[in-house]
Amino acid sequence: MRVRNLEQTKSLLKMTRGLCKKRRLLIPLAYIAAIGLLIVSGLSCFSCVTYSEVSAANWIPTTASEFKSYITPECPFVQEALQDMLGAPPYEPSKEGFDNIRDWAAIHIDYMSDENRWGTDDYWQTAEETLSMGSGDCEDSSVLLCSLLRAYGIDAEQVYLVIGVDGSEDAHAFLMENWYLDGEWRAIESQASAQSSSLHLSLGPSTSHPDSGLDKYEITAACNDLYYYDKSFPWD
Repeated sequence: MRVRNLEQTKSLLKMTRGLCKKRRLLIPLAYIAAIGLLIVSGLSCFSCVTYSEVSAANWIPTTASEFKSYITPECPFVQEALQDMLGAPPYEPSKEGFDNIRDWAAIHIDYMSDENRWGTDDYWQTAEETLSMGSGDCEDSSVLLCSLLRAYGIDAEQVYLVIGVDGSEDAHAFLMENWYLDGEWRAIESQASAQSSSLHLSLGPSTSHPDSGLDKYEITAACNDLYYYDKSFPWD
């Protein structure tokens, strides 16, 4: 897998907006949304993110520490959302819980481009912003889902937000994880529910699922709250 450095990755982040529009996926009708929206009050996750002296309207991470600061498992809003889904902690991670988190995020977070929301080509929302507004694009959904899975108890060495590019230099944000299949790395679409993936695993490779199209992406950066990679990756 060809690898790009941090400077090259920065220029690719601005490409995520267009591709996210193409990759917005339909949620299976079998799901019933029963969880209410979060009430925005109390502590703010903005304190979890380290901002540089740039306009908030054009904010994207540019350093390893800024990338890592976006994954916020200890954020009160992330923890509150997790309790709405699964009840009070402590949690014992299970495949059912993992799928429930993925389903909840897909159902409750609608796609909205940065241009429509913020009036700019690219703006990385915090997990709190995405939860409060109930919408975001691919990197916003990925920031939230990675934060939720880390808060659930998935180890930092087992789940990452990643940026990938395809042959046309389009970029897309999604997750890489190796917890669900006991050490086998897989890419998961953060804007999709788990049902199609579970169906694929049970019926075999002849069935399509939302994650299958992610194989075409060359990963250029990966992060969570503890780790950042842009030269070599745990799954290489």
